[in-house]
Amino acid sequence: MADKIREGGAVTSADPAASAAVRTASRTAKPQTHRAQQKAITQGLRKFFDSVASEPVPDEFMALLQKIDGKKESDA
Repeated sequence: MADKIREGGAVTSADPAASAAVRTASRTAKPQTHRAQQKAITQGLRKFFDSVASEPVPDEFMALLQKIDGKKESDA
């Protein structure tokens, strides 16, 4: 196999078909991996958000919101 090493350490094949196959494989592999990672992250975040959104609001927070709403009504 007659490979050439370019400046910067990149290896290229003297066979254009082989070089094209490697370039195509590397271009198609990265987006698929990236999409799979994005999908896994998205699913994890949705699952986490859904669990947090379904939790009840703490009593202290509700009391604070009611206090703020009371002040708004008296200011109006």
